Amino acid sequence: MDRFLFDLNPNPVLIYQADSYQILTANDAFSQKYGYTKDEVAELTIFDIHPQDEYQKIEEVLQILDNKESSKTKSIRHISKEGEIFYVDITSDAYTFEDKKARLVVVHDITDRIRAEEKAEQAFQELNHLVEESPLALVKWDVNFKIQEWSKRAEEITGFPKDFVEDNNPEGFLFSGRDQLLVEQSMRYLISGRGDRTNFECKMYHRDGTLVDLRIHASALRDENDDIVSILTLMEDITNRKKTEERYHRLFKNANDGIFLIKDKEFVECNQQVLEIYGCNTKKEIIGHTPLDFSPEHQPDGQKSSQKADRKIQNALDGTPQVFEWKHHQKDGTPINVEVSLNRLELAEGVYIQAIIRDLTEQKKAQRELKKSEQLFKNLFFNTPAAIAKVDRHNKVTMVNDSFERLFGFTEEELVGKDLNEAIVPQQDEISADLSERNLAEDKLYKEVTRFTKDDEERDLLFGTVPVYVDGEAIGGFGIYVDITEQKQNQRKLQKSLDEKQVLLSEVHHRVKNNLAVISGFLQLQALQVDNEQTQAELENSYLRIQSMALVHEMLYESKNFGEILFGKIIDNLVNKIKKSRSEESKNIDIETTKENVTLDINQAVPLTIIINEVVANCYAHAFNEESGVIEIELQKTGKLISVEIQDNGVGLPDNFSVEDQSTVGMNVISKLTNQLKGNLRYEDNNKGAWFEISFTKAKRKGSNRHTDVIEN
Repeated sequence: MDRFLFDLNPNPVLIYQADSYQILTANDAFSQKYGYTKDEVAELTIFDIHPQDEYQKIEEVLQILDNKESSKTKSIRHISKEGEIFYVDITSDAYTFEDKKARLVVVHDITDRIRAEEKAEQAFQELNHLVEESPLALVKWDVNFKIQEWSKRAEEITGFPKDFVEDNNPEGFLFSGRDQLLVEQSMRYLISGRGDRTNFECKMYHRDGTLVDLRIHASALRDENDDIVSILTLMEDITNRKKTEERYHRLFKNANDGIFLIKDKEFVECNQQVLEIYGCNTKKEIIGHTPLDFSPEHQPDGQKSSQKADRKIQNALDGTPQVFEWKHHQKDGTPINVEVSLNRLELAEGVYIQAIIRDLTEQKKAQRELKKSEQLFKNLFFNTPAAIAKVDRHNKVTMVNDSFERLFGFTEEELVGKDLNEAIVPQQDEISADLSERNLAEDKLYKEVTRFTKDDEERDLLFGTVPVYVDGEAIGGFGIYVDITEQKQNQRKLQKSLDEKQVLLSEVHHRVKNNLAVISGFLQLQALQVDNEQTQAELENSYLRIQSMALVHEMLYESKNFGEILFGKIIDNLVNKIKKSRSEESKNIDIETTKENVTLDINQAVPLTIIINEVVANCYAHAFNEESGVIEIELQKTGKLISVEIQDNGVGLPDNFSVEDQSTVGMNVISKLTNQLKGNLRYEDNNKGAWFEISFTKAKRKGSNRHTDVIEN
């Protein structure tokens, strides 16, 4: 090679020794490209200008070149002194340099071309990825509307693989109803040349038979003669969007709130609830109007309605939801308060503002009522004479009223946040005073308790709890305290006095019973000393009368209740007394009793006991000629009416018998005591024998000794 051409060649040129691969010389272009000086070049081998990972490959190539006069090697990598990697094409020729077997190598830098090719490949791969992974399906048709390209997404949307649809035209797919005609019209539109783009929505059947909602975007590519070269179609699956729009439409139609659609500041659609809120009859009274048509000039905060509305709508269009209160007026001018919610809404037809209107008229009214109720509560809470503490669910005090501070001596600041029990509850009463756990579980609780004031003064209180519930869960409650210390002290004094009087009254009954027993004992002794049988019988009857009165006093003495006596027990005791007193008689008389649960006070118990005694004594004396007989006594109660029936199975009553016509003491006693009971006395001679019934109304009065009137008379 001419030395001049070697040195001035713009491409790097080098000569290396064939057997040692030592670089013998290189031109200036080599030094500039690889960054080595002339002296450094003399120290290099062919391997030094290749990356280490290609040494083995280069060695194989060099060995092959030893037997070739000329060769070309394409797209190999070289490395500079600074480590920069670049791509080159190599031309190599056998050459003799200074009597040495060598090879002449010309280097052509192709790095820019390689980089451009890599970028082009990357761009192609990216484009292919976008096509394959795009949510839009890409379909390319030829001039005859035969499919040339069918993307992966197209297969996913339709269910048809690429090899199944190749060379198909749109007529090979099944569309819903009139959509088939819509597709054919769009094809004719593009073919006719009237336009290069079209878009439409249709329903196409998936391979599995389901309907898919599609939005089709089609464009035609034409040559210089305006003839169609190909048609590119992008298909968008809008099935879910359509379902969402349908749900939104149902919600729009059936919502409890008013819903507007606003475009260019005008109402373009509304639901039925809007008509009710604004007092309109038809949508025509709403559609085409603006929010300002239903607004006063200024809002309650003083801002102009027009300026405030523009700002809120623009913020919503910019993507920031707006929620605010607004003063509107109905069609007839009636003012209404509403809550407005504005949101940007993108539909197939464009961008809208969705306005949700909630009528706050009732809510505002409820708020006013609540505020009034809160004020009433505060007045009641702070001004009531009862001491009240408000606690949370853990029994921590949140507030107390003035009466509480006066009663217990604590200020509200001293109690807030503290457990109420620790401040005022005696240790022995902690469990019963647990407001947070047990009492809140009940609707309400009232009980008498003992509490201590700040100065450790013991107070008797009526304690009540009122729990507060939110969503069925107790969140706290009120402890209400009424000071009954003075009443309890008076009650204890009265109880003490009552106990003393009960002891005294018990003693009186005991002494009366004893005195009557003494009198009856005298009568019994007197009867034993009298020979006259009639006198003896009268003394015996008087003895039983006194025993009858003594029975009542004996039971009152033994009873804890001096007010009323269980009369059935008196009858049993009286029967036993009568049987015992008549035991020496030759007659065998059986007395059977039937008794209901009847209680009487002493005023009625004594007269009735004496009446029963007189009637039974009369049966003993006159009813039985034989040596045996039966007397039946039945005590009944019907409402407030008390009745005693006495039936014997003896000879019966004499003809024309009348108690009033009898002059005996016994009959006189029966008549007078019946009158004293304000009762009725009935008697008759029935098929069994003699029958007596004494009936009267149970009295309410208690505690008198009016039964002594009979004895006095």
